Amino acid sequence: MFPLIIKYRRELSTNSDAKQIFDIIEKELVRLKIDNIKRSDSAINFENPFFNGQGRWHLMAPVDKGYLKIPRHLKTLEYSFSLIRTFYIALAISLFFGLVSQSYWLGIVFFCWFFGMNWIITLIRQNLFIDKLKGKLTEIDSTHNNI
Repeated sequence: MFPLIIKYRRELSTNSDAKQIFDIIEKELVRLKIDNIKRSDSAINFENPFFNGQGRWHLMAPVDKGYLKIPRHLKTLEYSFSLIRTFYIALAISLFFGLVSQSYWLGIVFFCWFFGMNWIITLIRQNLFIDKLKGKLTEIDSTHNNI
């Protein structure tokens, strides 16, 4: 459901097994204060409640749920996250501004700006996050090979 559910896919060059990779990913999600983490053999699903104390500038604040999945061949990392909550918040605020100003055009422009800018910023920040996570997985793999 583009643009509300976004997926990234990164190629992995690691010799680690899925358990080691998921341990690193789970540790990173815990560090980011994600409350509801569910781990299976091939994926980690997470939900990010609205009132969890992350703050509005937190990396995961606009994200309401998602998953990180590694197929059996361990060559790709798939990351998907949802911005449905951000969409609803932007819609509610835009409707409020449109009703107060008595101009539906102002509401539409405000929604496009408010949701659009949050969407773009979230895409950039989540892309950097997945690149950083991929780097950690590669770094851990290279430190295991040197020992």
